[in-house]
Amino acid sequence: MPVKKNLQYLEDNFKQAEEAANHLAISVERSKNFINNKDFNEEQLIELEALTARFARLSDLLIQKIFKTINKLDAEAPGTVRDRILQAEKKGIIQDADTVLEIRNVRNTIAHEYESIDVKEMFLFVFRHAPVLITILKNAKQYADKFY
Repeated sequence: MPVKKNLQYLEDNFKQAEEAANHLAISVERSKNFINNKDFNEEQLIELEALTARFARLSDLLIQKIFKTINKLDAEAPGTVRDRILQAEKKGIIQDADTVLEIRNVRNTIAHEYESIDVKEMFLFVFRHAPVLITILKNAKQYADKFY
């Protein structure tokens, strides 16, 4: 893809990611009063499922689209998911690759609905790490400013 198309693609993905981050922040806010409950009622489960879906979406946008496009614009191979996360750490977009790799694993758990997970632990992880994704988006936007 030519540089101009990559820049437009990146800009479009940043717009989608901003929207996803705003929705994720809303879900975090809605969940904060009951996230530490021992059990959840049906309405709370609906909120928590929205939280996890929004978390997975923002994670995907960052890792699968934004990091990949930034690598292309930096004239680097897009690489595997792990490669992209390690490159983002080297660029200062993320603080800790291991945390983002764990976020990716939880995202996979959400997407594939593995049976052997502790759902409450997953909800807590997502709730606690949602701000990390929002910060990564801000860092990626700052990093990408050099392309414009």
